[in-house]
Formats: sequence, structure tokens, C-alpha cells
Amino acid sequence: MNEVPLEEAEPARKAFGDLTEGEREALGVIARDPSAGREIPGWRPPSVEYTYTTPLARDSAEAITVVYTHTPGMGVTVVYYFRDPQIVD
Repeated sequence: MNEVPLEEAEPARKAFGDLTEGEREALGVIARDPSAGREIPGWRPPSVEYTYTTPLARDSAEAITVVYTHTPGMGVTVVYYFRDPQIVD
């Protein structure tokens, strides 16, 4: 079995560990269903650009919005994400 050396695996684990509850939730939803977000009009195939917004935490009035593209056969690319002070409906 080919194992990743600890010094290479640790930074990735820490980066994921530093994500907020909302960031983890958003990225998990997008990974399971790339069309979960709202499609942004005008984006041309083969990629489709989406936004997905979710609360940063269950009790938070602040949201996280992820902007990403989905290319069939190539997967999802997160373009950027940002915090939004608005409450998500």
C-alpha cells in the first residue's frame, strides 16, 4: 500500500480542519451534486458557473457563498468563496 508521508498529509488535514461548519457543508453538497447551486446566466458550455449559499453555522446570521464551475467529465472547480452577512432563507 502506498501511503502519503505524514508531513505531506498534515497540511491538507489542517486546511480542512480550519474550514467553518458552513464551508464544509457547502463544499460537501457541491461535491455530491455539482448542480446544487444557482446557475449564473450567460456562462457558456462546456462549463457551467454556479453559486451556492449556506449559513456559516447553524446559529449564524452570516452565510458563506461559493462560486464554482462544473465541467462534465472534469468535475468542480471552486473559483472563490466569501462571507455574506445576510441571513439565508
